[in-house]
Amino acid sequence: TGGAAVWSVCWEGREPALALDLPGHGASADPWGSWDAAIGRLLDALPSTVARMVGYSLGGRIALGMLRAAPERFQAITLVSAHPGLSSPAERAVRRAADRCWVDLLRRDGVPGFVCAWESLPLFAGQARLPAEALARQRTRRLSHRAEGLMASMKVFGLAEMPDIRNDLSRFPGKLCCIVGEDDPKFFHIARKVMDIRPKL
Repeated sequence: TGGAAVWSVCWEGREPALALDLPGHGASADPWGSWDAAIGRLLDALPSTVARMVGYSLGGRIALGMLRAAPERFQAITLVSAHPGLSSPAERAVRRAADRCWVDLLRRDGVPGFVCAWESLPLFAGQARLPAEALARQRTRRLSHRAEGLMASMKVFGLAEMPDIRNDLSRFPGKLCCIVGEDDPKFFHIARKVMDIRPKL
């Protein structure tokens, strides 16, 4: 439920950058087809001059998808709380069922009901410390999305649909950086495992 505007609060603007509304979010078209086909369309649309990527959560997973599809194209990728993909069919089945529940919620209660439930997830607990005006801006951004776009994003780019990219990480020739929040033990553990995969230079 983020968008391009989110990056304006942390990008100093000392060099050119392109911030994206991910497919199904903000002004971007809804994704369709398979994970690999949707990633291919993003790669085709991305300027060839883009050599470094930064992605948070879903954006990080999409960056990993582009790394997998075109590893030589990128010099560096920074992942913020991003999962490298599930390794077992059982994990995929559990996640697919969970994503179907989110899609059903969007269909039944629209974006307002979805955002209310989304913001109550444990992973956002640390955001309660943010100033009230920052939380209000964030909620306004989340509510600006379309239910159809978010549903399409979950169907195409859900974690259950994402390939397991761990083996691709070991072969990526560029620089990889993982960032996690200090109150996020789950993604700290995931990031540590990701970095253990990387060749030691």
